[in-house]
Amino acid sequence: MAKKKQTNKKTKRALPPLSSNSLIETFPSFIDIFQKLAAVKDQREWVTTSGAHKTLVNLLSARDTSVLLGALLALASLAESPECREKISELNIVENLLMILHEYDLLSKRLTAELLRLLCAERQVKEQVKLYEGVPVLLSLLHSDHLKLLWSVVWILVQVCEDPETSVEIRIWGGIKQLLHILRGDRNFVSDRSSIGSLSSANAAGRIQQLHLSEDLSPREIQENTFSLQAACCAALTELVLNDTNAQQVVQENGVYTIAKLILPNKQKNAANTHLLQCYAFRALRFLFSMERNRPLFKRLFPTDLFEIFIDIGHYVRDISAYEELVSKLNVLVEDELKQIAENIESINQNKAPSKYIGNYAILDHLGSGAFGCVYKVRKLSGQNLLAMKEVNLHNPAFGKDKKDRDSSVRNIVSELTIIKEQLYHPNIVRYYKTFLENDRLYIVMELIEGAPLGEHFSSLKEKQHHFAEERLWKIFIQLCLALRYLHKEKRIVHRDLTPNNIMLGDKDRVTVTDFGLAKQKQESSKLTSVVGTILYSCPEVLKSEPYGEKADVWAAGCILYQMATLTPPFYSTNMLSLATKIVEAAYDPVPEGIYSEKVTTTISRCLTPDAEARPDIVEVSSMISDVMMKYLDNLSTSQLALERKLDRERRRTQRYFMEANRNAVTCHRELAMLPHETFEKASLSSSSSGAGSLKSELSESVELPPEAFQAPCVKDEDQACDGILSDDNFNLESVEKDIYSELDDELDISDNSSSSSSSPLKESTFSKLSFPVCGIPAGGSLGIILGSQLDVST
Repeated sequence: MAKKKQTNKKTKRALPPLSSNSLIETFPSFIDIFQKLAAVKDQREWVTTSGAHKTLVNLLSARDTSVLLGALLALASLAESPECREKISELNIVENLLMILHEYDLLSKRLTAELLRLLCAERQVKEQVKLYEGVPVLLSLLHSDHLKLLWSVVWILVQVCEDPETSVEIRIWGGIKQLLHILRGDRNFVSDRSSIGSLSSANAAGRIQQLHLSEDLSPREIQENTFSLQAACCAALTELVLNDTNAQQVVQENGVYTIAKLILPNKQKNAANTHLLQCYAFRALRFLFSMERNRPLFKRLFPTDLFEIFIDIGHYVRDISAYEELVSKLNVLVEDELKQIAENIESINQNKAPSKYIGNYAILDHLGSGAFGCVYKVRKLSGQNLLAMKEVNLHNPAFGKDKKDRDSSVRNIVSELTIIKEQLYHPNIVRYYKTFLENDRLYIVMELIEGAPLGEHFSSLKEKQHHFAEERLWKIFIQLCLALRYLHKEKRIVHRDLTPNNIMLGDKDRVTVTDFGLAKQKQESSKLTSVVGTILYSCPEVLKSEPYGEKADVWAAGCILYQMATLTPPFYSTNMLSLATKIVEAAYDPVPEGIYSEKVTTTISRCLTPDAEARPDIVEVSSMISDVMMKYLDNLSTSQLALERKLDRERRRTQRYFMEANRNAVTCHRELAMLPHETFEKASLSSSSSGAGSLKSELSESVELPPEAFQAPCVKDEDQACDGILSDDNFNLESVEKDIYSELDDELDISDNSSSSSSSPLKESTFSKLSFPVCGIPAGGSLGIILGSQLDVST
């Protein structure tokens, strides 16, 4: 023991500061020694005790390829030990790793991804990934075709998306779409047989120059690696769908169909890997099934006995072994039963050709049903934008007993919707676009809200045994108040049917009030007397057939606030007479104490005042929660300022990349003009086929040019040039439409943000650590950055 301590002391003395010239000269030997020591399990703890892991982390910023790869390999070996992993995670390592993942070659990225995957088992590493905004960097790697790199990156995502905020960020950056794209299996992948151990040996022998890709692998090996990657993608989606909005996007992106195809057995596949993939796919489907809105889809998929096993597993069970019985049962089904399940899976494919057309619209999906008809997702034949279309059956008794009454009702509805379409422009109120009649049915075309009704969030939280955080509760209620103030005070409209199912929650809990089928304009002093709406949220004056006004919506808002706090409606009974009595007397159970502030209970109590005259209007309700609304407004202002600053930085950086790329191109052309004619032709051919990067490689092989020839000259007034070209006059935020935030959200959903490296969150100081100037591309940058940044600015 004494001898070992003495050895440790000698080792510590043998590690001089990183700036020592003698150490720099002996880096390769130093790395080789610790690579070999880290590969031995019994020696790993000794390596970290000596402090060598700190030096290895510092070497991640080295420019020498063999030194960098050696440091990555040694750290990856050390990270396999929980004790060593914990010590490494205490260092500031994630920023350097993200830089390597963003800028370096394939082999460096692969080793870095594997190291980060191991380190993400530690909480502080996941926090650092979040702190340095590593999600877009990780998602940009999902465009790679290398299976082992993809596998490591996806498992990193599995671990970091346990954080709710990171889970939302992955969706915003397009991560769900990319994971589903991998699962669809329409990409050609490459891989290699190397492991951390074999790469360590190759690096020590100086033989680690390039990866041996799929030419050396059999189709079976590629297939096995593909199954492992798809299983990892299923694991990532399983974690992501714990967020209801994420789950809704998976469904909207045809994810149920994509995942369900993976459960089907195939005797030609590798048995062990196929079985495991089936388990992961079933688990992802079971998590999706836990969201009530998705359940009708699954009832169409499985036969009764298989569906019973599927149900009995329970909600949100992560243990993968719990799904083995389900897979075993599926795999022993006869061919006809499997064929039927395959047909059922094909029936839920949202990308199949539309089977029905109404007017100029193709019907893509059935979104739900209401009291008066169905709602479909549609696409106009002359465009690509997705819309919602409500189909109203005019033979419903509510529209009249004969044709004359029905025609009168239709005229009133069309007139009402025309007024709403022309008047209502508010970010929290759905937009109506068109109404038309066809085959005794009324069709209403409106904005498609990407999200789920508030009522479904209630059901989901109850099943998870969670509750709304108070901050989230106020965020939703404040937006509801803003929408009602706009309707009541500016447009003189009463909604009359405000329920949780008519309030859609979109990205970041953005509220949209929908279904104005029962809304009606009122004159200044008029009262409405018709009995409409859902009785659970109806006010006393409606049930007593008394005149009512805008305060009927305030009562409904109070009921919704109560339900957000308790996840149950304030008034409920299976007996209609008993229910009506409770509503008229405002008799409801108090909100449980200790969960929410007194302001929540006070606001509910004031909104649920049975006397309409004593009940506050929406402005008075807003004044009661003015401090909360001010905090909400402060957060909005802060977020807007941060977005404006980020946009300004991206505009400036884009322009700098563009200008520097042009300067580098000019420099390259000047150097080419100095070359012999034959060399010039050869270089030109290389440039046209392989791009600027291969051109530089060709030049370096044919003629030795000084590094300065490829380095762009520094322009002192660069920032002034950027300001002149992209002045504030060209980007006036005040001229943006009222619904700009809705359009931006739609743009995020449509475009694949993670494919653009321009929005990389890494600090500029991090990018400046690398300087690999390439012809036409600025130092520290890439062609993807330039194109991505230009695309972001133009949009």
